[in-house]
Amino acid sequence: MCFGGGSSQPSAPEVKYVGPSDADIRRNEQQLATFQSQMQEQQASTAAQIQSQIDAANAQTEKIQAQYDKELAAADADASAAQAAATEAAEMAKAAGASFTPVGAYGVTASQTEAPAAQTTTAVKKKQKPKGSLKISPSAVAQAGSGLNIGV
Repeated sequence: MCFGGGSSQPSAPEVKYVGPSDADIRRNEQQLATFQSQMQEQQASTAAQIQSQIDAANAQTEKIQAQYDKELAAADADASAAQAAATEAAEMAKAAGASFTPVGAYGVTASQTEAPAAQTTTAVKKKQKPKGSLKISPSAVAQAGSGLNIGV
């Protein structure tokens, strides 16, 4: 057998493109369109849900701000009433000849008191340890390999 020894020329292979059919392409396009519409619906519902949460949070914030403003106004009114009362008390004290100087709604006085008696400590006493009763025989140690003999 000989390879390439003949007079006929080799021919190029025939290349054919075989792709998806038109039905496959239409089915894929339809699935893609369905997927896109589902994604748009999900995004719209998620956006609506988030917007409702934002609106609820804004309403709650406005409610808290109104309550804060109301409490702040009441505190300002109380502070100004206390300031007026302190001023009136200072004028009354001044008229009576007292040396009273109010600061804000409070009067400030200074006094010095004795410190409470300091606690002292005593020296630590050493514990009395009982004498030991362990006695080791000196003759037992002198013998080689005898170990330790303890006599009580």
